[in-house]
Amino acid sequence: MRPVILRTGSTVPELLARKGDYEAWFARACGLPLDRFEVIDGTRLDSPLPDPGNVDGLIITGSAARVHDHEPWSVRCGEWSRAVWAAGVPTLGVCYGHQLLGEVLGGEVGPNPNGREMGVLPVEVEDDPLFEGLGRRFLTILTHLDAVNRPPPGAEVIGGTALCAVQAMRLGAHGRTVQFHPEFDAEVIAHYIDMRRPLLDAEFGAGAADAMLAQVQPAPSGPAIMKNFLRHWLKMAV
Repeated sequence: MRPVILRTGSTVPELLARKGDYEAWFARACGLPLDRFEVIDGTRLDSPLPDPGNVDGLIITGSAARVHDHEPWSVRCGEWSRAVWAAGVPTLGVCYGHQLLGEVLGGEVGPNPNGREMGVLPVEVEDDPLFEGLGRRFLTILTHLDAVNRPPPGAEVIGGTALCAVQAMRLGAHGRTVQFHPEFDAEVIAHYIDMRRPLLDAEFGAGAADAMLAQVQPAPSGPAIMKNFLRHWLKMAV
């Protein structure tokens, strides 16, 4: 079947009206029409989940939910995603998906000890096909409160930032995860920063949101990462 985008939440109404939901963002970052993917709403307990062995590829999205709350839909998605990964299916977890795979494979997920990380920030990575053409340091778009605080057994940490040591993981030959958001663009992160202005100014001091907004810029690493995943693991021409 077509590669699956497992949606683990939805964006805010303003962005939904302008840019569609998470699956549309991923398709745009991949440079492909959305109909090249099978979209599953993981938040619905009645959404059919295909046999793990019949899935050609899996992308797990971000979410405003928190993995460590163990909501029933999330537990179900986690168990299914683990089975997909265990079947050898190429799998990419993003933000919530990164944390979900981290937990179901035996790691520890919870609040980031260093607090919120948000904005357009540099990440340092190890050599990996996922980061082909990007070098060892590049800008990414981030927004998260939680983190993989202890990677699962056998995982290799292949990316980190000053505030979050586990920004990317290698899960065997066919699994990759990233804490940052390759599907976001500058408009999306600017909207989220502005929307959370009171929280950001309360946490980091007056003017923090304006400072973050001033640093917003395009992050070409996002589309590059998504196309690398499609090319190297799903053998899709992009």
